[in-house]
Amino acid sequence: MEFRELSGQRIRLINLSIEYLHDIHEYSIMSQFYVHLEYSPFKDLEETRAFLNKLFKRSDEITGHYWLIYHILEKKVIGTIGLLDIDSRKGAAELAYGLSPNFWGMGFFSEALNLVINWYFSLDGTYRLFIKTAVNNTNSIKAAKNLGFEKEGVLRGYYLDGKTSQRWDAALLSLLRSDIIK
Repeated sequence: MEFRELSGQRIRLINLSIEYLHDIHEYSIMSQFYVHLEYSPFKDLEETRAFLNKLFKRSDEITGHYWLIYHILEKKVIGTIGLLDIDSRKGAAELAYGLSPNFWGMGFFSEALNLVINWYFSLDGTYRLFIKTAVNNTNSIKAAKNLGFEKEGVLRGYYLDGKTSQRWDAALLSLLRSDIIK
């Protein structure tokens, strides 16, 4: 798979770079960002750096790749989006993402998701994309459904909240190449 930067109307999906550490840190310390995540807000810049380094390790371009979501007008990174567990034999990959709460509800997630969908399904041998998200993450589920994803089911007790030790369910949504053709 050959990964490249992708351009939309308001955003560009750019390669990971330590240059944007402070942009990522800006939203990584917001408690609102973690409403549907298992983790607590980052306490300092070093935790954000460790997270970014983890994304670099996951972006081996064989089993995973992450992009930064770069806001063209604001000239800053407002989130991340990536493919995980890429299975080239099955033509399948999981989409993972995070967007600054300052940009929720403005269509940036849908724009980023659409860029990845169009790029991914333009490649030979790709068949399936899937998303796992908290069942109560209704905005994320709605945006994915608006782009053609279908809810396949619920992964019961999938998430373990590191803040409260409580478990909650994940919704599993998928998009097949054949769904795009419909």
